[in-house]
Amino acid sequence: MSSDVTVPAPHRATITLSDVAREAGVSIATASFVLSGRGGSRSAGSPATKAKVRAAAEALGYVPNRNAQAMRTGRGGGIVLALGTLDDPWGVQLATQVREDALPHDLSTLVLADERWVEYLSGASADAAFITSVDFVEEGPERVRRLAATTQTGIVAFTAQMEPAGFDVISSTPYRAIAHAFARLRARHATVHLLAPELGGGASHTLSHPRALAFLDAAREHGDPSPEKHVRLTPIGARDTYRSSLDWLSGPDRPEAVICFTGYQAVALQSAAERLGMDVPGSLEIISIGDVPAESEYFDPISYYGVDDVFARISAVVVDAARHRGERQGELHTFEWQFFHGATTHDEDDEE
Repeated sequence: MSSDVTVPAPHRATITLSDVAREAGVSIATASFVLSGRGGSRSAGSPATKAKVRAAAEALGYVPNRNAQAMRTGRGGGIVLALGTLDDPWGVQLATQVREDALPHDLSTLVLADERWVEYLSGASADAAFITSVDFVEEGPERVRRLAATTQTGIVAFTAQMEPAGFDVISSTPYRAIAHAFARLRARHATVHLLAPELGGGASHTLSHPRALAFLDAAREHGDPSPEKHVRLTPIGARDTYRSSLDWLSGPDRPEAVICFTGYQAVALQSAAERLGMDVPGSLEIISIGDVPAESEYFDPISYYGVDDVFARISAVVVDAARHRGERQGELHTFEWQFFHGATTHDEDDEE
């Protein structure tokens, strides 16, 4: 006699941390340290012990409850890089460096590719967050202070406008570098242009940004009238910058010397010049304000002002903030800018 009754599958018991510890032959405390994002601690044991714990967790199908861990330990096991965009090769190179430095400490790296870092970090359990756009967004410093007061995340702010106040500050001010870049190019050209992204709020917002103001001040010091008309605005993004640069370099007001607001804009401008068969630096000199990672360059190296070993230095601060945030009161890290000569400026540009 057949039956249409379906027999339910046996219920699989939830795998606990105790099960993992028993399987690996370690204490619950050791298993907890290894699987909670604190594997870099001595309490987590030797590399062999960590490997046993992870192997046991995988074999048993153990899935840690990150929310419960965060409530219990105050740690989420991750570093958030609030980069704002994925178009800038600078941010991609930084994320690569942080990932390499963070993994040995069992810290994951997450990239936030928009400017909603206040909203995200207010509800996330991150061990540390690196915020790059403090000086670019409205009320950026006030947003950072609000986060520092209301979250347990170890914050590292990339800003020229703030001092440490329970969080770290990396101060890497390009304004003197912009003045030096202008003087370099102006010594050989009657006009120097600035290629800049059109920031939220329109042209007036971009022209009021400290980088643009530094360019305008430098132009006025050299006696250039109405320097605002020498600022070329493009939509944000490498693709749109490239297309805009093609139009610019093909038009009647083609520039001979350009300072680029960021590295990705310099790459786009150089690519457009190469596409049009222009002689760089013979017909067009380019200086980037900000490091241009070699991995992002399609042609000869771009001349730029930046910070020596910048990615490793930023990464060291951010990873340390994640590992020791409860012990940190906040520190100021000042990075000085210097000129790195590439193939987009004349050879005699070698000396400062």
